[in-house]
Amino acid sequence: MVFAMCMTAAAKTQIIIEYPYPNLFDKVHPKLIDQFNKIEPDIEVKVRTKYQSYEDGTKKVLRAAMTNSLPDVSFQGISRVRVLVEKGIAQPIDRFINNEAGFSAAGFYDAMFQTCRFNNKVYGLPFAVSQPIAFYNMELARKAGYTEKNLPKTWADVYEFAHKVEGASNANGFFYYWGETGFWQLQALLFAEGGSFMDSGEKNVLLTSPKGKQAFARLREMVTKGNMRKDYDWSSAKMDFYSGKLGLLIASSSILNNAQDAIGDRFTIKTSFFPQLHKGSKLPVGGNAAVMLTKDPEKQKAVWKFLKFWCGIEGAKVVATNTGYMAPNKLAVAALRDQFEKNPNALTVYKHQPYMTGWYAFPGKNGLKITEVLYSGMEKIVTTNANVDATIEELNKRVQRLAN
Repeated sequence: MVFAMCMTAAAKTQIIIEYPYPNLFDKVHPKLIDQFNKIEPDIEVKVRTKYQSYEDGTKKVLRAAMTNSLPDVSFQGISRVRVLVEKGIAQPIDRFINNEAGFSAAGFYDAMFQTCRFNNKVYGLPFAVSQPIAFYNMELARKAGYTEKNLPKTWADVYEFAHKVEGASNANGFFYYWGETGFWQLQALLFAEGGSFMDSGEKNVLLTSPKGKQAFARLREMVTKGNMRKDYDWSSAKMDFYSGKLGLLIASSSILNNAQDAIGDRFTIKTSFFPQLHKGSKLPVGGNAAVMLTKDPEKQKAVWKFLKFWCGIEGAKVVATNTGYMAPNKLAVAALRDQFEKNPNALTVYKHQPYMTGWYAFPGKNGLKITEVLYSGMEKIVTTNANVDATIEELNKRVQRLAN
């Protein structure tokens, strides 16, 4: 009997996974592990590391590749999949997709594969998808003369809203989370106006193009015209919003559930579209994808079962009901209609679908360094009185050197 028990235990395939943002996803992965264990008792899923950010996750995987200690699956920021592909770390999953009968019929959007498709191969499945959206404190909005029907639509409207909130209440007007991971919110400003970071051949950096200059100028404008505090960081702005001291927060839809839990019934929040969207506007899809890293053919079979479950209808439902992330699975969306009726704030991100585009990653080995350079440039423009045009010119030169 002991021998039989040992044989049973030995038959289990262990999958090591790592994921980001435990403050958001500790509500998700443990639930999915419990569900998965019931339907796949011969596969054991173990969590090894939790990343504090997408950049942290990519750095950890790159280091693990050097010591041959990679996890089997890593949940990577969608913009960070590219560097793992270029370094030969991420493994393509096309053969599994092609051999899976009814894969598209199971609810998977083919368009979602595009976020993880490189050189005509798929290297991951989107797990949790987000968009930058607006969060309004409706109590402060009403004191300033607003209702849900006349909330800001343009950036000029946002600045006017901020001043009116500050005039009517002892509160700050608005905060734009410009320091979001992967220069995501800079991409939002650029893509919303139809701009690009590089030319079509990815040879020349376009930060000094009219659209590029407009995106950076918008950040300075938020301070000079919208009275956004220079000393605001994400932590203080988020806490001010949760405590009722901030009128408008523009951030990732992923924080919705945490915000609602923190605020409770103390005041009403309303989500709305990213400002100044128009025909031709695009917004980067944020979030993370499940990426297969193991090269072991037998373990890959188990990982494929894992990927299908985590990124399929069951995983999408758990993500959507426990966070503000969008379910990237159309069957899950249909199954969540009751939730949307109870919580219409969760629908805003889905209404953004016509504007969704990829989360850009610069080519080559210096993607993380470029992110740091862009962050330092944004920080300089927002928090100091540095000349905006001169700052952009210097940024363009530095990024061009790193991108080549």
